[in-house]
Amino acid sequence: MGNGLNNAFGSATSSLLNNATGLFTGKNPLTQPQVGELFGFNIQGTPLISTRDYFLTQLESWLTALPLQSQWIILIQSFPSCINTNILQGLERTGGDYNNFDINQAKNLLTSYPFQKVNGCLFAQSVTIPDEKMAVKNLNISNQRGFLPGVLSDGRQFSNTLSIEFLETNTSFTDFVIRPWLIAAEHFGFVARENDSISKRDPRNVKSTIYVMEYTRTYQHVSMIPRKVWTFFNCAPTSIAAKTLKYDEPTSAPTMTTTWTYTDYTMSNALYLPLPSIIDKVSSAFNGNLPSISPLQNKGSIGNFAQNISGFF
Repeated sequence: MGNGLNNAFGSATSSLLNNATGLFTGKNPLTQPQVGELFGFNIQGTPLISTRDYFLTQLESWLTALPLQSQWIILIQSFPSCINTNILQGLERTGGDYNNFDINQAKNLLTSYPFQKVNGCLFAQSVTIPDEKMAVKNLNISNQRGFLPGVLSDGRQFSNTLSIEFLETNTSFTDFVIRPWLIAAEHFGFVARENDSISKRDPRNVKSTIYVMEYTRTYQHVSMIPRKVWTFFNCAPTSIAAKTLKYDEPTSAPTMTTTWTYTDYTMSNALYLPLPSIIDKVSSAFNGNLPSISPLQNKGSIGNFAQNISGFF
């Protein structure tokens, strides 16, 4: 303990001496900022803010807290009306047995409210959000000598493929809902058709909207909120991965991978919610006081802090 205090005291003394020496030598004057516009360092002398404590304190804010990676849901809104027995049996061979491709009962159960609306699609086990890229190229100029070439955008590399894994259960959501949907999409295509005046939806329309909602914690006894919402428009399944049946005992729950196409997407956040009120509730964890990150810091209330930042929301 004594050595630690001596080392800390020695470091502080050395820092002050170095700053004082720089004042007279001109190498490090106190009137000259050291690191750009960083508030914790442009006040000359020994730094007034602990970078470690400040970083950890910022992570305690809701805005910068690490999110939960496993809390997400998928909403499919809505399922095309072409996923039904009559249409499927009219498109595919049944061999005279009308039990083949008789999907109505399974489809109605698997797409019902309890399985699709309470916690989203219960069968979705993973989803891969597509990447976003831009191609760039150098502008080649003859006789440019030693000058560096300019950089041009060579187009947006848009990957309009969404990958979703679904849990395989006794009544297979993938085979009795997604597979008939894919078959109908292959027959009808992606032509934009007008809706009729009765059902308000042409049964040959095979596209839908898929929402991926990423949730995060708020406060104990307070519901989680979606921190990020992805909306993919005009979605339709394009492939279902092959499945191999074996006699080996599986080591994990069976899933089936599907890929989807879409035309465009949007994303939104949850900053429209009353987050300052949520932060006020969290402040009780600190008994109303901000953690100390600087020896010159005045104790402040997180509640006051929440009111100060309320203008951002």
